[in-house]
Amino acid sequence: MIGTIFNAKEYSLKPKATIQQSGKLGFNRDAIDQLKISDGKGVVLAPDTSDKKVFYMALVDEPGEQAFPVRVSGLYFYINTKQLFDKLEIDYAQNTCIFDLIRYDKFDEQIGGECYRMNLRMSERTQDDNIEE
Repeated sequence: MIGTIFNAKEYSLKPKATIQQSGKLGFNRDAIDQLKISDGKGVVLAPDTSDKKVFYMALVDEPGEQAFPVRVSGLYFYINTKQLFDKLEIDYAQNTCIFDLIRYDKFDEQIGGECYRMNLRMSERTQDDNIEE
């Protein structure tokens, strides 16, 4: 007996967030579409208590005291996280810092929305990464 056919579109999305050299956390098109990110919403962030390279995030309807406001510039959506990443000593200026966003419903209630686990990958920036156009 055959089961339900997998939805290729659902499993081919690769939502990611990247810390820009400015310290802003920008979202790729797959993240924008999957999380339904839009101007005026907010992003709640929380660290994992046992792994410094893991964070959790949720998109909320309105920014507040605990949510970073989503900003838009053209088709680019971001949150201003410079001070946070500076405090956490994440060297985004010298390294490419990318978070893979993985749906993680275990903490939905605790974080106040659809929770996504953010796994940080870092690699040293190349000369090409430092060229501003």
